[in-house]
Amino acid sequence: MSTIVLVVEDAPEIRLMLTSFLREEGMVAHGMATGGELRAGLAALRPDIVLLDINLPDADGIALARELRLGEQCGLIFVTSRDSDDDVLSGLEAGGDDYISKPINLRTLLARIRSVLRRTKESVITFDGWILDPVRRELFRPDGSMVKLTSGEFNILAALASQMTRPLSRDFLLDVISNRDPREISEHTVDNLIVRLRRKMQYDGTAAPIATVRGVGYALMPVQQPARA
Repeated sequence: MSTIVLVVEDAPEIRLMLTSFLREEGMVAHGMATGGELRAGLAALRPDIVLLDINLPDADGIALARELRLGEQCGLIFVTSRDSDDDVLSGLEAGGDDYISKPINLRTLLARIRSVLRRTKESVITFDGWILDPVRRELFRPDGSMVKLTSGEFNILAALASQMTRPLSRDFLLDVISNRDPREISEHTVDNLIVRLRRKMQYDGTAAPIATVRGVGYALMPVQQPARA
């Protein structure tokens, strides 16, 4: 599958240069001139990486990245003429994976994009459009919005995802959450957490892809072929 890149840059000549170059490198590049266009296209296009200018006509790129939690949804590289130490630090603290100052060296930019993609794809697990990040301990719906999970819910989902389609017993899953307060644990703890997960993972009229395997336990059973994104 081709890498999807959003180029958010208000200068038309730079936007065209970047999108044309990335397309020549086999990527699917979409050019956007404003923060509003990024908001509208983010969920629909589901990018692998965003190249984001800071000085946009309708938004500050750093504030926008923080508000949209861009760094939690995809790779994020700030590409901007602002190059002070404070700007770089603010960009990285807002979730940026990298920060590149203009003028842009296209070959360097390509190397930075590939480096960020390698890092983000090593840990993220995708299934049926869902994105599970074991490092950041976060789960995202197919529309890009984040699902708030408790520690116990996340630990069980991560265990199921690590053994994709293979059932895990209740005893095993109980061990996964054994660091919880013993007063909170009972023989029904795993079942209760699964019920909560299924409720939270209902999406667009579709039930959560968590199956009960009779006599064994539970398994993550996505419709689409699961993959490490």
